[in-house]
Amino acid sequence: MRANDTKSGGAGTVLLSIVAVGLAGMVGTIGLIHEVGELGPKVGDIVAFDPMDRMSRDMRARIAAIPADDSPGVACVLDVRAMHANGGSVIIEAHEPRSTFAYRVHWSGEQSSNDGADCGKSADLMINLEDVETLAMAAGGYGVPDSKRLGNFWRAAGGAQ
Repeated sequence: MRANDTKSGGAGTVLLSIVAVGLAGMVGTIGLIHEVGELGPKVGDIVAFDPMDRMSRDMRARIAAIPADDSPGVACVLDVRAMHANGGSVIIEAHEPRSTFAYRVHWSGEQSSNDGADCGKSADLMINLEDVETLAMAAGGYGVPDSKRLGNFWRAAGGAQ
């Protein structure tokens, strides 16, 4: 009888191990699905345009933005070439997933366009996901420019030894 108990005990251990691996895989998959659902820009992300960075000559995106205060029509244009040349940033302030223009952003900089469609030095605007991603691609990603460049400027100016 003991030989029989050993065989059933071994099979039980194998079966328990399979169930444990399956559960671990399921938990991992659920975690991955949760993370995928959170991909994309988040509230608080910043897209900063640094005039000192190089920009592709092919980048010519002009993004029509609507005012965040629900007034009708196009408020202004975010021209990535002008924003890059003059510097500035776009900060994601809110996200409303059920809306076509789902991202409320705050533009701040010298000028967003070199023509009459300029947003001015500061504006609260609504744009869509594709527009946010276009701006991020034009700026080289999300976040502020390297602090190393600022540190090098500071040292060159004699501010730090």
